Formats: sequence, structure tokens, C-alpha cells
Amino acid sequence: MTGDAPQIVPFALKDAPALIEHLLPVQKLSTEAYKEQMAVHGKTLTALGSYWKGRKPLILNKACILGCLLPATDDLALDLEIFEQLMAMDDASFVARWKRRAKPKEILAELYIDPIDAFFTVDPPGSLPNVSPIDWSDSILKGVKVAWRADVSELMRRRLEVQLLPELTYREWVEQARRPEEVMDTVHDHIWDAVNAHLGTHAGSFPELVEELGILRFGHRPRVADTFCGSGQIPFEAARLGCDVYASDLNPIACMLGSDNHRNENLR
Repeated sequence: MTGDAPQIVPFALKDAPALIEHLLPVQKLSTEAYKEQMAVHGKTLTALGSYWKGRKPLILNKACILGCLLPATDDLALDLEIFEQLMAMDDASFVARWKRRAKPKEILAELYIDPIDAFFTVDPPGSLPNVSPIDWSDSILKGVKVAWRADVSELMRRRLEVQLLPELTYREWVEQARRPEEVMDTVHDHIWDAVNAHLGTHAGSFPELVEELGILRFGHRPRVADTFCGSGQIPFEAARLGCDVYASDLNPIACMLGSDNHRNENLR
């Protein structure tokens, strides 16, 4: 953290309304939850959890926890935009969620970019025109190599790549894409500047963000208690986000599941 970074003031959000009290993108969230439920054995938690018929998808738990921590501001449209970025529901996140990312040559073949060298390096230099699209079938261009410039941000890359995704409804995008947790190591790489600018935080990961939001609201990292934890999806997702978690259940199977899920997550 630099000297110019915003300071996290304990209890600054103590009386701020929670985002979940004002808005929640229910249609998108329902689509994502259905996708997770249909994964069956591809789910993150052990299949033994089907013992609990009312078990909720992890993405729903994530939405509820974040919705309780995030403040509702005077700009609800921006609040929603930031929330969807955190949930990997924004267009740019689908670039990482898609089956594969577009290569530089594919981008230059499809999009109008002027000038090309604002985004890409070309080898040999000067072998391409200044403006795309490029017809790569031209024999003159055989052997030309194109790569992203090192100073082009991940956000700028995704803003170009998202233009190559098919024009489909949100539901159709979700059907064809991977679930957010399947690409959780990279899906949020583009969001943190916007998130921190809106919230006054300086996080680069969910545990950092959740801890800062906890300090702003409660004076400490958020604590989540689930005294009837069942298959453990609530404490599991809360712990994955960075909360301090307390969970128990009278059913010994639940305790076995909780221990197994915790151990598996630590091995990731």
C-alpha cells in the first residue's frame, strides 16, 4: 500500500445500507445457479451433499455474503456493475469463462483497430498495415507473428476480445461458458481497479476485499456462524471469500463433510 492509497477507517460503513437490501440481479443469478446445479459431479463440494435436498448453490451463497457486505450508494447502477464484476457476470469476465480466448491474429482478422501497434507488437516490424482487419490468407503475410504489447492491461484486452463472442442472450452465454469457480484464478484479473475506485478499498483478491469491508462495517474481518451447517455450503463459501467461519451440526455426516471439504479446499 502506498502513501496515496485510501485508508480503511473502522466502522466507516457501520450505518450504511447493505447492497442486498436494495438490489440483486436475480435473473442472472438464477441462471448461474442452475448451471452449477446441473454440473452434478462437477460441483466443487463432495457429491455426498445431495443428502441435503435443500442445499443451495455456492454461487448463491457468494452473492448473499457479498450483498450483505457491500454498501448501497447513491449510484445503484454502478453498485450493480461492481457487484456483477465481483460475481463474474460482466461481459469482460466471459472472455475468461469462454472455452478459449481469441488469439491476436484472430482479433486482427475480425475487428477494426487503428492503429494496430497501440495494442500489438508485430514481427517483423512494419510487415502489417496500420489498421485492421487483416486478411491472413495473403501469402505476403506468411510467417508474420503478432503478440500483445506488454503495457496493454488485461481490461483492455478483454474489451477487444469480448467483441468476438457470439451475440447471444445471457442465458445462452452461461450455457456455453464455464462456471466462474472453474476459472476463479483468472476470471477477476480485470476488476480490481474499478472495484477499489468505487469502494475506497485497495484489494487485489477476495480475502483482501472482504477483510477491508469487514473493518469498514464491523471493525474486524467478517465472522460467519452457521450452527446448522448441513452439507457445509455456507461456511465453505464464506471461508473461501475470506471470512472467519464457525460451523456445527448435530448430524455427524455434516461434520465429516465439513472436514473433507475444508481439507480438499486447502489442497487446491
